Amino acid sequence: MKSALHVTVVVVVGSLLGLFIGKLLNIWFPVGQINTLLNTGVHTGLNPTTVDLNLIEITAGLVFKFNISSIAGIFLAAVVYKQLVK
Repeated sequence: MKSALHVTVVVVVGSLLGLFIGKLLNIWFPVGQINTLLNTGVHTGLNPTTVDLNLIEITAGLVFKFNISSIAGIFLAAVVYKQLVK
């Protein structure tokens, strides 16, 4: 169970790191092929769905948005984690 929590933390931190890297590179290279490459990604999951029962309304959904920078961030976070665990 502890290992699954570590993997989840590495993926979340890596995704946030990749988001930061992607935004930073979008500022440095606002137009061109690098910007297009960074913004190309995969969106997968369940779109938000609403169930209205008149008494209560429930909205649930989960969408993953992976792009090149988020994958690079996850890889970088995994490398740093491996170095810290040694």
